[in-house]
Amino acid sequence: MAILIVEDNPTNGLILRHLVAKAGSGEIVVCDDPTKALQICETQSFDLMMIDHMLPGMTGVQFVRLVRNFGNFRETPIVMVTADTSAEVREDAMAAGVNTFLTKPIEALAFTRMMSRLIAKPSNTTATQA
Repeated sequence: MAILIVEDNPTNGLILRHLVAKAGSGEIVVCDDPTKALQICETQSFDLMMIDHMLPGMTGVQFVRLVRNFGNFRETPIVMVTADTSAEVREDAMAAGVNTFLTKPIEALAFTRMMSRLIAKPSNTTATQA
């Protein structure tokens, strides 16, 4: 499973990378710049994305809106990582295409549960490439 993490804070990026690796994921790409992350998305596919809400140059919601326009990311699960628990942020993020939220500070047990939910696939489902 390939996972893209877009997080500009190096410490938070390391924590997310560690938690994802512990969950048994395959390839993990961490990018601190949302513009570079969009460029990476033009040439690589990911099975899951974790996007920080507050990024340099654009918000996580803006990033999600842009990446959802890429044909191969219309159905990709996207997690918004944020300390902001306001209804407005969550509504905007859901409207943009965010599937679920991970609230900072990140708790390992909540992270593990979320990952189990997101990566669980029915055994009769086969992956297709757009």
